[in-house]
Amino acid sequence: MTKRIVLCADDYGQALSISSGIIDLIQRNRLSATSCMVNGDHWREQAMLLKPYQTQIDIGLHFNLTEGKPVSAAYRRKYGDSFFPLSEMMARSMLRKLDKSTLIKECEAQIMLFHEVLGFMPHFIDGHQHIHQFPVIRDAVLANYETHLRAHRAYVRIAREKISIKLDETVLNIKKLVINNMGAAALKRCLKEKNIPYNQSFAGIYLFANAQSYGAYFRRFLQEVGDQGLIMCHPGYAVSGSLSQDAIAEARAAEYQYLASDQFIKDCEAAGNVVLSRFS
Repeated sequence: MTKRIVLCADDYGQALSISSGIIDLIQRNRLSATSCMVNGDHWREQAMLLKPYQTQIDIGLHFNLTEGKPVSAAYRRKYGDSFFPLSEMMARSMLRKLDKSTLIKECEAQIMLFHEVLGFMPHFIDGHQHIHQFPVIRDAVLANYETHLRAHRAYVRIAREKISIKLDETVLNIKKLVINNMGAAALKRCLKEKNIPYNQSFAGIYLFANAQSYGAYFRRFLQEVGDQGLIMCHPGYAVSGSLSQDAIAEARAAEYQYLASDQFIKDCEAAGNVVLSRFS
């Protein structure tokens, strides 16, 4: 039986090494989606490399509130010229100490910048570091979905992965629990109530420090994700001398090497004839 999965590379536009690696994998037919960060200094140039593939893969917005600079004047007026770090964004979100109207305007500005540069609306929306699932932030995302994305039948990614019962995976399970408990279930309820399309299963969470074992992780992802589910990945080219600028640069290079390899194809075949597919 064929298993159709969306294999989505996150962080397109964050750096040229990341974007170039993703483009290479698209050309090799090793990805079926990519999620774009539009608030970087070189988004416009890197977007032009991606535009020719809009009918080949799903291209979405990686809504970003934790790295780089805001796009909207509203956000800058309220909070300044840089985003809060992830830990502070999580705390403010859980305590409901975020201004929803400001977040709505920042999300809208990122959607509009995506559209301005690429010429089409995002095929889907998710969040950098899964912030789109957080309290208050998810309300801002859903408000923009109604205004800008419903007419295009865009889908929303849910990042909620099963917890392992293996005792030696405690740290990984904690990471999964944090992601799950920051709003995945609440987002799913909202999407069902509002009849918004979303992925039915999800995989891709692992410890970046263990990226040398990415092939083994990916084989597990293939077993855990269901038909028409989504696997998240973070590939990119290795760049000599700049690894310190990206906390997961080594993991990106390891992911790229595996996804570009013959072993990736063999693993997809062994998992039950997996086919990379756009969302349907």
